[in-house]
Amino acid sequence: MSATSHDEPPILTTLDAGVLRVQFNRPKARNAINWEVRRGLRTILDDAARDVAVRAVVLAGDDRAFCSGGDVKEMGNGTTDTAAKLTMAKDLGQLIAEMEKPVVAEVRGYASGAGFGLAMACDFVLIDDTAIFQSVFIARGLVPDFGTTYWLARQVGLHRAKEIILTGRSVMAQEAFDLGIAARLWNAAEFREQADAFVASLATAPTFAMGLTKRMLNVTFETDFGAAMDSERLSQLLASTSQEHLAYLASVREAGSARGVLPKP
Repeated sequence: MSATSHDEPPILTTLDAGVLRVQFNRPKARNAINWEVRRGLRTILDDAARDVAVRAVVLAGDDRAFCSGGDVKEMGNGTTDTAAKLTMAKDLGQLIAEMEKPVVAEVRGYASGAGFGLAMACDFVLIDDTAIFQSVFIARGLVPDFGTTYWLARQVGLHRAKEIILTGRSVMAQEAFDLGIAARLWNAAEFREQADAFVASLATAPTFAMGLTKRMLNVTFETDFGAAMDSERLSQLLASTSQEHLAYLASVREAGSARGVLPKP
């Protein structure tokens, strides 16, 4: 990707076949998050959550970096500025977690600091063999933010999360896949084709059912068994009356077997 000029936006978006692609466009800064990116991303995610034309969201960087975290050039501006940034980070994380449609992170190159947390907040992390995850906070005299402690400990376990965060070591692509941080790992040459196919399959899946399921899974570690069963019961009642499920039942009746299929949106 060529260097970003002053006239180019720090985030590029495209919507095609239900997939909203959100690409960070600050290559000289390794797609670091500044105030312009924060505000733009919040607006984009908020709009995407309410737009019925959007069935899946992809967050991406370029082939050198997904996101290198907070922009160092905007650090050290006092506690008021820092508090505002952290409030915005919470807003962005909740928008991703609570969006009732799948959100995918495509990680090539570095996902560092807040970029690591941003990727972990997504429902799927797709990587190529150049991906490198780094929690760089401790080395900077800071603590993790952007939900890194929440998501990483749930994915890899408490002690492995401590080891990764407290040492600040790099987690390379194969290890990230083995630990379950990444859902898919492809080599760089096939990444684009495979990632596009994966996301396209999400965009044609029953979005309403995925949204309900995502909501339940995101709180499963804080939910006791009885509450989980109650949540499943209520969610299933909602799903069973959805247009997606009714369309499936109609196709079953038409086919005369249980091999009915959902019509493509």
